[in-house]
Amino acid sequence: MNLRHLETFHVFCQFMSMTRAAAFLNVSQPAISQQLRGFEEECGVKLFYREDNRYRLTETGEALSLISKRIFARISQIDEILDHARKTSQDRLWIGTTKGYARTLMPDLISRFQTQFPRVQVRLSEGNSKELLGRLRNRKEDVVVVARQDYDSSLRAIPFARAEFILVARPDHRLARIEKASIHDLDGESLIIREQGSGSRNAVMKKLGEHGVQPSVIIESESLSFILAYIQRRMGISFVLFPEIQEQLAAGEVKQIHLIEGDISFDADLVTRRAEPLSVPMRYFIKIARKRT
Repeated sequence: MNLRHLETFHVFCQFMSMTRAAAFLNVSQPAISQQLRGFEEECGVKLFYREDNRYRLTETGEALSLISKRIFARISQIDEILDHARKTSQDRLWIGTTKGYARTLMPDLISRFQTQFPRVQVRLSEGNSKELLGRLRNRKEDVVVVARQDYDSSLRAIPFARAEFILVARPDHRLARIEKASIHDLDGESLIIREQGSGSRNAVMKKLGEHGVQPSVIIESESLSFILAYIQRRMGISFVLFPEIQEQLAAGEVKQIHLIEGDISFDADLVTRRAEPLSVPMRYFIKIARKRT
């Protein structure tokens, strides 16, 4: 059944006039007549007739008219739901990001975004890369910032930035007192790293594994405050995102351990759902994020 012909029949039944149906659908009266004839041919039965200069529905036409009312009422509801969803997507932006970027890059990016879109409600949530991708797939985030990895076909990745991690310790730590240390000097050290699912954890463990280094103790934490407090108690060393630790470095609370093999880094991406078009706020946020980094 041709849905367009059914719609024409539905509108015709509302007015019982080809002239008014044509005006409502913004087509010519002959086009309405042709579509109605085509619809009757598809149905294989007579749906209406003309009597005393008026159109009347047959019994089958009456029954079909009632069903068409229910069909197009549902279609109208679908349109309302979609219109609301489109409007809502323009009124809010849900961003998920790693904890390091939440403290460093995001305040500036979001403030710049809101100068352009002051009425858009922004919600920023934090998590590790694994958690954030799960939230994106479950439609709890519009865009997430995660460590680069192999994404499935449902996701769209846009290059964002390179995260640089430096190794830090108390200023009086044995490795902090030498000009340059080797990553092999970390063998047997107490190392504080991020929790499972974190992109920085994966990068650190990969680097250590490449050099056959095995720390004596590995402490997991998602809290920078805990990491700094643990270091201050001479309990270990840690790789930390450079922008996160700048104040403590300047204040002399921690000292960078320079490695012969260089610092650890990984690339981060902005990730969205591939099947959905980007809203105007999303496109602008991605634009300023890429320009900023």
